[in-house]
Amino acid sequence: MGYTIYYKITFKDRRKAIKVIRQILEELGFTLYEKDEEVLIAPPTDSVELMRIKENEWLSVKTYKKQPWTVIYKLLLLSLSSFASVEAFDDEGWSLK
Repeated sequence: MGYTIYYKITFKDRRKAIKVIRQILEELGFTLYEKDEEVLIAPPTDSVELMRIKENEWLSVKTYKKQPWTVIYKLLLLSLSSFASVEAFDDEGWSLK
């Protein structure tokens, strides 16, 4: 059974956003990598996909509804909305606009 979160992010201040979420994610055991124009967020488990953020591009991440990973990704998107325009939705009707 797949469960997917779809999202698109347009940063207002990418540098500040990365600084804030890196600190939060590292405390939760995640690792944040910056690779060229892409941000990769790796959870401390292999049971869900890593989240990729590439500005102004629709992307998705499969979490298979596994907790706490699904809710952490949703909270991450909500947190990023303080520093970016974030559109997001999932397979079950949750949305953030």
